[in-house]
Order: sequence, then structure tokens, then C-alpha cells
Amino acid sequence: MRHYPGGLLEWNEHEASRSAPEPAASQRERLVQPSTRAAGNVSARFLDALGDRSVGALFRLWVEIVLLCGVAYWGLGWLDRASLATNGSPVGTGVHGLLAALYFSAVTATSVGYGDIVPTGAARLLAIVESAGGLILFGCVVSKFVSRRQEALIGEIHHIAFEDRLDRVRTNLLLVRAELQATARLCEGREMPPPEALARVESAAMVFVGELHAVHDLLYRPQETPDEAVLEAILAGLASVFREFTELLLCVHAPHADRPPALNSSIAAMTRLAREICGECVPRQFAPELKTWMDQIQLLARDIERA
Repeated sequence: MRHYPGGLLEWNEHEASRSAPEPAASQRERLVQPSTRAAGNVSARFLDALGDRSVGALFRLWVEIVLLCGVAYWGLGWLDRASLATNGSPVGTGVHGLLAALYFSAVTATSVGYGDIVPTGAARLLAIVESAGGLILFGCVVSKFVSRRQEALIGEIHHIAFEDRLDRVRTNLLLVRAELQATARLCEGREMPPPEALARVESAAMVFVGELHAVHDLLYRPQETPDEAVLEAILAGLASVFREFTELLLCVHAPHADRPPALNSSIAAMTRLAREICGECVPRQFAPELKTWMDQIQLLARDIERA
């Protein structure tokens, strides 16, 4: 009670305000919120449905709206001869009136509004709805053209990235091969290779496994189809590295039991990936020369297992 200078009276007023019912305005907001969300979902689904249509489908929809609204203006002329007026006189209900109604509908759908024909009565409401529908459709068409251009630019970026990826794979294979050859020179003329030779083999094996994963993705999950000449050069590089790697394992005197665990893990990954690089395994059809390289890679991987 000492927190309330007004004593018990102030405390009672504070408790009453805490337990007071929620204002009617807040209740209305909570009641209106679900309906607002529902309306937002409906409008989002409507816009998504329009966005899924092609440009040709949107144009056909626009023509249908123009024709239907034109017939509606002409039909209203039979009920109220002053639904459309030109120069203060009502448009007729004959063939001339139908053509005038279609003309006014097209002008309204494009939001041009020349003013030579004006709606009156109930036709004003229809003209507002048609104008809004025409603006929405034109907005969708413009967004389609913009998105098409964006898709073209994204496609170019993906193509450049894909070519860059192929170049990196070829470059890294050359670097791995050069590293293996340099390591082999450390073993020449020695009965026992230096300790650093096995460490260099281990690091080169890790890099090579990464490039094998990249080549495996090119064959099984290609973003694009690489040129066969480029793919043949990559497969030839793989076969060369496998051959150098097998000879180097024999050179550094690294039998399976004496290898570091990381090297054994890399060799296991090499052989597992190489088993899936064969002419009959890949899900696409390649030239016979490429299948020959794939089969050779598989045989060289088996040699590594036996090394």
C-alpha cells in the first residue's frame, strides 16, 4: 500500500483499471484483423494467378475484357439509351452503337480517355472497374517483360559462372598433378622418402577429392551441358592425376596400414566417386571417346585401392 500515496482508494482505482474490459475499439480491431488477412490472401492469390499467365494469355484476357465490357455498354444502351453519349446525344443501339461501345471499351481499358464518348448512369461504374482491370493487366505485362529480361541476365551470369567453374576444375587438376610430380621428385634416389612427402600427398589428395566432386556434379547434376571437348580434357586430366597418384603411393612406401587416417579417407572418397564415373553409369549419353575416358578412370581408381 505504501506505493500508492492515495491509500486504499487509489489502490482500488488501479485494480479496477487493470480489470476493466478491453475497449470496444480494440475488440473491433481484433475482429477485423482476420478478415483483413483473408482479403490479403485472396488478393495475393489473384495476383499470383495473373503472374503465372504468359504474355499472350494476358493479352487474350485483355481482349476478352474489352469485348465483354463493350457488349455490356451496348446492352445497357437498350435499358438506358443514355448509357453512352457523344456530343450530348446518346449513342444508338444498332450496329453503329455496338461499334461505338467497343471503341469506348478499348479506350477505357487502355486508360486513354479521349472524351469523345462519355459514360452515364450505371455505365460509369462499369467504366471504373474496366479501367482498373486494364491497368492491372498492363502492369502484369510490363512486369513480365522486366522479369524476362532479368531471367536473361541471370542466365548469362550462370553461364559465365559455369564456364569459370570449368576453368577452375581444369586449373586445379593441373596444380594437383604438378604437386604430385614435385612430391615424386623428393623420393627419387632415396630408399626412404622424407616425412614431408607423405604430408604433401595427403594435402594433394584432399584437393583432388574436391575436384572429383565437381566433375561428379558435372556428370550427374549439370546446370548446363559442358562442351564435349572441354569435358574430354577434364576427364583426361582426371585419368592423369589418378595415374600419378598410384605411382606416388608406391614411391613413398605408403601401404594402407601405414597411411594417415585423412589420406585413407581421401582415397576412399576417390574410389567411391570414381566408381560412379563410367560410361554406363552416368544418366546422360556421351560420345564413345568420353565413355572410354570414364572407364579408364574407374580402372585407375581400382589400382589405387590395391596400391
